[in-house]
Amino acid sequence: MSASIVTNQNLNNMYQSVVTASTASLFMGGALRAGVDLSNVTVLNNTLGGSLENGLHTAIHYYVGDPTTQLLQNMGNFGTAARDPLFYSHHSNVDRLWEVWRLNMPDGERADHTDPDFLNAEFVFYDENANMVRVKVSDVLDNQKLGVYYKKGRSDHVWINYSPPASTNESAVPVALSGGVPLVGESPLNGTISIGTNFSAIVKRPSEEKPSKTLEVLTIQGVQVARDQFVALVAFVNIPWATENTTTDSAEYLGTFNIVPDPAKSSLNTNVKYEIGDNLKRIGLEKEAEVVISLVVTGSNATVTIQGLKIDYEDQ
Repeated sequence: MSASIVTNQNLNNMYQSVVTASTASLFMGGALRAGVDLSNVTVLNNTLGGSLENGLHTAIHYYVGDPTTQLLQNMGNFGTAARDPLFYSHHSNVDRLWEVWRLNMPDGERADHTDPDFLNAEFVFYDENANMVRVKVSDVLDNQKLGVYYKKGRSDHVWINYSPPASTNESAVPVALSGGVPLVGESPLNGTISIGTNFSAIVKRPSEEKPSKTLEVLTIQGVQVARDQFVALVAFVNIPWATENTTTDSAEYLGTFNIVPDPAKSSLNTNVKYEIGDNLKRIGLEKEAEVVISLVVTGSNATVTIQGLKIDYEDQ
């Protein structure tokens, strides 16, 4: 693969994960409330990972983890990541990207979550005098109050203004239908779907006209996978039968959901969301009633299953 393709893949990953993920839920993830039994959730109350956490952040853990160890220690494993000094500079940059997302996007300033459960959540730390202190999330949302300032990244403008080109110019639905690609709807209409190494489906878009101040969002419902090895679930639109060799530098790439090993947890069950309106516009599919969604499993031979695929409008 050429250096230019690798560069554009990195730029597009940043663009799709930060620029198009314009709401707090898409960027940061959804609510995880105390008392929720994660072993007994459904797609209606499942946790929601955001593009910052499960996309960009987790990818770096994987890239830096040692592939010669069983669980990618140190950075590539949830239980050992903090042993690597890079962990701290990495998480500082994650915090910087949060600041960029809030204040430096083309569509203007963006808003954090306003749910009281988020703002009033408390964490226990030891201060510089070894005294235990409680800190609320609402106490640390303003970096200026913390005395934290980030210099503007010299290359931020490159990925913020990246314009992913379309590699296709017409709907892939007719080709997919002739090739036997199934129509998949929202859960629970489908049962459990095993992705294998890759899976393609035809998914209906909303029939009503898009309301103002909304985003068109794809939800991959009920993603389930064991946490004993690294797994990446890569999503595309309008590319039937995409594989691990399909490049991610074009508008057809929606994003990657990365899962690092965690010995303390046997499995992960979650929903994954991507804003797809920008992608469809770039490809020229705004008027199509259905689109082809393809999912590719990379990183390992882990078994990944889903419960459904849904495209709907969500408030900005």
